[in-house]
Amino acid sequence: MVSHDVSEKTPGTLLVARLHVDLCRLASAICPPS
Repeated sequence: MVSHDVSEKTPGTLLVARLHVDLCRLASAICPPS
């Protein structure tokens, strides 16, 4: 059960990290550094 819970959390963490990167790229595209 515990090991299943861990493997269940891992994809979620990767998804959040990927989403964070996408948001950073989007912010850079909208507001490029001057």
